[in-house]
Amino acid sequence: MATVSIDIDDQVKAHFNKFIEEHGTNIDSADVKEALEKVKEVRNTCEDGYVVDQVGCLQMMLSMVEDKTWVISDSNKEKINATIKYFIDDNDVIPDHIPGVGYLDDCIVIDGTMDAVEDEMLEYKDFCRARLVYAKNGPFSLEDWQGIKDQEAVSRARNRRFKKARRSRGW
Repeated sequence: MATVSIDIDDQVKAHFNKFIEEHGTNIDSADVKEALEKVKEVRNTCEDGYVVDQVGCLQMMLSMVEDKTWVISDSNKEKINATIKYFIDDNDVIPDHIPGVGYLDDCIVIDGTMDAVEDEMLEYKDFCRARLVYAKNGPFSLEDWQGIKDQEAVSRARNRRFKKARRSRGW
């Protein structure tokens, strides 16, 4: 297998950032549905680990968009929407049907968006874990999550104090 190395310069990044700025309007549920179908197709047919990882990141963004409880910040919503539009666009920079490199441009856009929305995605992952553990994926509000985060913070502080006290006593 041959390895391809590509340097992405500021001009290429500017091109993709401009696309994101120009296409970050309201999220269309039909676009989300189409993107989910394409994600599934790529995951089932592509063997490139980088592409599969990036498409997995897009899938997480799509989950954030579809989650009825989670509220995405407006700026992140615009970036995610533009990424969705780019991903489903058949006329993007590198046509998706070209073996080996067809999804490279999509991955660049996804990666750039991931950098921009990373903090919120980490929060969303934490929210999803808490919802799974504490509500078994049932009804779970942002207020429920905040309460759990507060309880866990108190518990961590208590455990640190206990460990520190044990060390100072030589236990």
